[in-house]
Amino acid sequence: MPKKVITAASVLVSALALSISTAGSANAATGFTAIRGCGTTGAYGDMSATNWYGPDATINVKFTLTDTAADGLSVRIRLVSKDTFGRIHYWPWRTNAQGNGTTSTWHTTASHTNGLFDIGIQVARVNGDGSTKNHCTDW
Repeated sequence: MPKKVITAASVLVSALALSISTAGSANAATGFTAIRGCGTTGAYGDMSATNWYGPDATINVKFTLTDTAADGLSVRIRLVSKDTFGRIHYWPWRTNAQGNGTTSTWHTTASHTNGLFDIGIQVARVNGDGSTKNHCTDW
């Protein structure tokens, strides 16, 4: 009659598989929070996105944007995302035109027909004609 041998490696693999499947189930049920932030000359912005449980999620987004220079220029922030095909989607800008030292906050949601596979932000300082003077991006 053959004997079954249980090795430490097989026990470890079984425990790892159980912990991954358990963590995945909890994550799928509640989603997780993604936090991004960056600063460029004259502007600092950050974003937190909650309820991101997978590519087909509708995420809750909070943007915070601060004008950090007394230069008379506006600052702006937007969501950027990558879809299932690796294409980048540039979302509409949110603008703070209140001047140096002011902070604006926005709450919104986002989802995309081709999925949200990666999300980030862009923060920019804007010339008087609306063109971007300088910017940063954080994935």
